[in-house]
Amino acid sequence: MSSLNETSSLEITRPRPSTYLTDAYYSELIAWRDEAATYGPATQADVVAECTSFLNYEARLLDTRRFADWLDLFTLDCVYWVPAAPDGDPRREVTVSFDDHRRLEDRIIRFETGFAHNQEPGRRLRRIVSNVEAWEADDGLSRRIMANAHVFEARNAKPRSEFVVGLDYWLARSDESSWKIRVKRSHLINSQDGLEAPTFL
Repeated sequence: MSSLNETSSLEITRPRPSTYLTDAYYSELIAWRDEAATYGPATQADVVAECTSFLNYEARLLDTRRFADWLDLFTLDCVYWVPAAPDGDPRREVTVSFDDHRRLEDRIIRFETGFAHNQEPGRRLRRIVSNVEAWEADDGLSRRIMANAHVFEARNAKPRSEFVVGLDYWLARSDESSWKIRVKRSHLINSQDGLEAPTFL
């Protein structure tokens, strides 16, 4: 049996404290979420095109299980948030998941050990991303993306599963040419109907 370090392609080379999840961070997160209702049509065609390419690339990484490359799309102070209710507050309500960078690393390593039972039997995934809208802040340092995704999952000896997801991203500029995900919020439209342990990211 391979050890954890042998099976994982993700190298952990830095300390992983979650010191950034402060009250101020949560307040900023909720304010960002609520700001979504104020956005009008996306009119920056070049921004929409670049963000569509970004989401398509992310989908390909996930569908082909390139999890280490996927994690590299995130900032070190990121949050991946799957709320149980559309307007839920993760400080006060249960979420499907609310992962900081350390928790994402842990989840990916677990996926790669061979001992993640919700990953068996083998699954085949494809996701279709659509309805992409994107806006860039006036200072050019952040972007917001809203989109939909339809995720298809086929597993041996299991019924096919489908998930419809509303996506909301906060991108932060990491340098002059690249963007990283600071927040990814995925709202499963049936999240309040009861879910098995999610088998996809």
